[in-house]
Amino acid sequence: MLVPGLLGLFGSLMYGSFLEWFVHKIVMHTNKLSQLAFDRHAVEHHTARRSLKSFYAQPEDNESYHLGESSVIPLLWLVHVPMYLTVGKFGGVAAGIGAGIGGMLYLIGYEFIHFFVHAPRNYQFQRTRLFRFYCEYHRVHHGRARVNYNVVMPLADFVLRTQSFETLREEPSRHPEMPGDTGPLSAFRRNRKPAKSEA
Repeated sequence: MLVPGLLGLFGSLMYGSFLEWFVHKIVMHTNKLSQLAFDRHAVEHHTARRSLKSFYAQPEDNESYHLGESSVIPLLWLVHVPMYLTVGKFGGVAAGIGAGIGGMLYLIGYEFIHFFVHAPRNYQFQRTRLFRFYCEYHRVHHGRARVNYNVVMPLADFVLRTQSFETLREEPSRHPEMPGDTGPLSAFRRNRKPAKSEA
């Protein structure tokens, strides 16, 4: 019971990485499937949150930058219910439930990570090395939109060769309490440049 459930969960998370990559690259960065999604993401979001200019929302912007304001999480999850039922039919009920939970966790993870990457609130988790990696990995995407399509789990970026760990200058819009990261790998350096409030 536990093993099929975990297999369903991890299989769903891996699938989520490729789904996220496809939706981000094809739906949000081209107008092939949706002009509205392209305009809201590639044009509006990337203009407002441009890397090396205004990647981080400032405290006064946080009032207008809301969590889930354009989220399609419930719709995306519901569209996949037939897949979860199919997994449950052929892999067992536990596998189907695990797949459904994995799908929901991935979608919620995307929404929260993407929001808090752009809207620092100085929470403890936002100062962890893993979260700083997420910020810098996504900041590369906002500087060069043809790389780093994954926000949650960069498996699809790795497999499909759209992953970049390039070095960047420090983000001018970063908050004083944030480390002066200069790219995804800098988040894991032992001697990271301390922020002014840490000095």
